[in-house]
Amino acid sequence: MEEFLNLDFFTLKPEYIKVIVFFWQIIKCTALLFISIKLIKWILDKFYCKFACRIQSQERKQQLLTLKTIICHASEFIIFAIYIMSMLFLFGIDVRPILATAGVLGVAIGFGSKRFVEDIISGFIILIEGQVRVGDYVEVHGMSGVVEKITLPLITVRSDKTGAICFIRCGYIDTIINYTMNYSYTSFAFDVAYKEDVEHVIEVIKKCYDKLIENPEYKKLVKEDIEIFGLDEFKESSLCVKCRIKTQPKGQWIIKRAFNKIIKEEFEKENIEIPFNQIVINNPS
Repeated sequence: MEEFLNLDFFTLKPEYIKVIVFFWQIIKCTALLFISIKLIKWILDKFYCKFACRIQSQERKQQLLTLKTIICHASEFIIFAIYIMSMLFLFGIDVRPILATAGVLGVAIGFGSKRFVEDIISGFIILIEGQVRVGDYVEVHGMSGVVEKITLPLITVRSDKTGAICFIRCGYIDTIINYTMNYSYTSFAFDVAYKEDVEHVIEVIKKCYDKLIENPEYKKLVKEDIEIFGLDEFKESSLCVKCRIKTQPKGQWIIKRAFNKIIKEEFEKENIEIPFNQIVINNPS
């Protein structure tokens, strides 16, 4: 009983203490890694929500969201690099020669990684100028779709036709067509028969527009009243009347489909003929 109560019985050997302390340091560093990443994301989300609620422009909100994503990825990279260096230090590896070697190696790699550097610089310029944001509908290198992710070297676009993901290097981008920046236009070209009164056709188009904005869902997507350019072209078998509607970003396709449907219905009511190709077959008998 006296031996059991003897404190020396519970005393750990020094080598065991070192092992316990070593594993405790690993657990502590790993925990700090995950806590730091979670904390960075929480802080960025808080800042984003705080500033986003004060911004009225959807464009600015999208740009702020893109900046938040870039800062989050950069912060995670830095934290993970610090974690790796801490692990090397715990294992007794002197990181100073590694850092010196990495510096020399980085210079050597820099000469051979011209394209990567170009991607980083181009991505930084695209981000700062706000040329494209997460959620924008763009056309880049013949690929059209919605931007899902932006990093400094890459822009990720999901095709609207096939759903495929396209990874586009920023250094290759020389032209970006952004269909959802500030506002959009949806244009119309209505072909009517030569016998139709153009002024009457224009009045019906105005009537169709009034009917369109009676719907509050469509009205909030329209930024300005319809512009009717009048008789634009004499075609082989029809007259072409053109007009356009200025819409909110991403609203042009919704307005186009809705307006076309109304036009079709009203033209039928007003007996306005929409010419189409016909083949007449005469029976000799």
